[in-house]
Amino acid sequence: MYRVWKDGGVIDTDEPARFGGILTMNIFGRLTCGTGRRALKANRVFFATWDDAVAAGYRPCRNCHPTPDDRYERGADGRWRLVLPIEQSR
Repeated sequence: MYRVWKDGGVIDTDEPARFGGILTMNIFGRLTCGTGRRALKANRVFFATWDDAVAAGYRPCRNCHPTPDDRYERGADGRWRLVLPIEQSR
């Protein structure tokens, strides 16, 4: 179960968030971003959509350069993985 910020409130969901944010810096990025992974757990927040992050006053990370189209798929091993659009994966 995941706790995710969506439509102005926190919800519990079986799907992971699409973006992670840092409370103390007001930035958000991909879940795989090193900047976000180094943040203290107490300072992390998760967003269901790009619009939820922007509406909460967060800006995109300049390290991982998230896009509104970022999405994740569950791999054969059960772990979630970022799936990049073809033009970004080259």
